Amino acid sequence: MKKKIKSAVISIAVIAVLLLSILIGVKNGTLDKLTKEMPTLETKQEETKKSAENESQKNESSNSVRIRNSSRRDIANVGQQFELRNNDVKYTYDENNRETYNVFYITVKSVNISRQCDFDINRIDFGLSTKRDSMDNNDNFISDYYYMTVELEVTKDINDNEMFADDYNNLQTLWTSVKVNKDGTYNKIKDYENVGSSSDNTHGNVHFEKGETKTITLYYLITDEEFENETLAIDFHYYGSPCKGTLAIVHEPEANKIS
Repeated sequence: MKKKIKSAVISIAVIAVLLLSILIGVKNGTLDKLTKEMPTLETKQEETKKSAENESQKNESSNSVRIRNSSRRDIANVGQQFELRNNDVKYTYDENNRETYNVFYITVKSVNISRQCDFDINRIDFGLSTKRDSMDNNDNFISDYYYMTVELEVTKDINDNEMFADDYNNLQTLWTSVKVNKDGTYNKIKDYENVGSSSDNTHGNVHFEKGETKTITLYYLITDEEFENETLAIDFHYYGSPCKGTLAIVHEPEANKIS
């Protein structure tokens, strides 16, 4: 009997101590602070969700940047017409003001890649002297290189602005070639300039009247490596111009079309 009473007294004392501790904690604010600081399962789940959303937004933002970067230059394939804007009309170019630029409409009509020289070799202005070891006596390549001839159809817009000098109605024929990477970026290739054209002008320019259409041929030299592995394009962009220009695809390795 005495043992039961003793046990009951001890239990009551323990409960009293606990109640007293709680009351003191509430009075001092300690219990409330501990309760707020204890992470619940719901809080953890919410933090995890927010973290995942932030990571997703970060990745989406990164992808958007890549998309914008790759779309800064328009892409045109063989047979597709595109605009080449000349902003030398006025000092300030405004893409929404037609009076600040003139337009050439360009289409890559055909591309021929071959080791055979089936054109007038005198159309090649430079680039062959260092490649003679790869050529036969008829100017055909035996190995290492290909001729690439690109035929353009070019029309000057009939609504172009009048220019103070007739030279501004010319189209240059020196256009660099680039390799287009899978991520949309591009780099110059080894012999990146065209080595000749069908123009008889001393400076390689072709004169146009408003509404006039002409066919122009550009000549390039490409390596075996470029032919087999690279997507090649001509970079139609005036140096220093705010107009972004167009990359005209002239060769894709999966095609490997040789005449």
